[in-house]
Amino acid sequence: MNRKLSVGVIGTGSMGESHVRTLRCSCPSVMVSAISDTDENRMRSLAEDLGGLDCFSNPMTLIDQVDALVIASPDATHSTYVLAALEQKKPVFCEKPLASTVEDAVGILQMEESLGIKLVSVGFNRRFDNRHTALKQLLADSGFGRPLLFKGEHRNARAMYHTDGPFILNNSGGHDVDSACWLLGSIPKEVYCYGIRSRESLDAMACDLLVVNLLMENGSRAIAEIYVNAAYGYEVNAQVVCQEGVLSTAGVELVTVRRQQKQYSCVGDDFRAYFAHSYRLEMQNWVHSLTSKVPFQGADAWDGYLALLTTNIAGYSLTTGTICPIEPMAKPSIYQGEII
Repeated sequence: MNRKLSVGVIGTGSMGESHVRTLRCSCPSVMVSAISDTDENRMRSLAEDLGGLDCFSNPMTLIDQVDALVIASPDATHSTYVLAALEQKKPVFCEKPLASTVEDAVGILQMEESLGIKLVSVGFNRRFDNRHTALKQLLADSGFGRPLLFKGEHRNARAMYHTDGPFILNNSGGHDVDSACWLLGSIPKEVYCYGIRSRESLDAMACDLLVVNLLMENGSRAIAEIYVNAAYGYEVNAQVVCQEGVLSTAGVELVTVRRQQKQYSCVGDDFRAYFAHSYRLEMQNWVHSLTSKVPFQGADAWDGYLALLTTNIAGYSLTTGTICPIEPMAKPSIYQGEII
């Protein structure tokens, strides 16, 4: 009997714990065998809850011990662990963003190209969300004509971390950039970004509602609203205006309530619950790519680089109030032939 591939997870916070549980419960063809976190108590509590997990205080030691890697640690550490995995030619699934600087993302692309094989996958999970995949399929199969405009809404009930505009763009806005590229079938060539401080109680320099305007290479446009203090709940919507029609994802409302002469809908505030199905499908597809040697159907390192480049320049646009060109590096040969 062939040995199951062992998977290690670096970072056992919100997303890391979710990935560990998904791998353990929904991906029987691999074995999640090791975890690492700087928070020893959190790491060991998860290991005790699930059983059979080796704990590593040093993530580099974990990388040595497993066949494949999931990275869900703080953003600033992502590129370090991705590069360490690539040095050992080990497949790696990295939560967004791929890196904290564009230069580090370029380094990942260059190393992957030097290996001549795509080993890096990036966690833009909307590509596995039923609402988004249905919209994508209709764009491909039906007579709506050319997509002209993407409109995205990305709202959190409350800011989990900072309310600094450039941070929000890199940490959250990459999802919206990737959605626009994926649904419009093109890449950005120009960006203008502006922001709003939603509350007087926030720091004077806070900017927690951002609007990102993109001009795409194929002439289409994208407008993404990113609001991290929406208060009412968590919601993500996408709309694509085409030559011959308009396509929109279904709303967030799952239950409608009628009570005391009122009708209203219940909206949750947990992004993990909202996208639970897509997170599971994403991880299962990544595992399938490992065990069956077929391409991962989600985002790769090039997509991660492109999103980071765009959000970085959007941050510059935000602070300068100017329209900024986006000039990506030449696309490495191993990523050629892809839609974006």
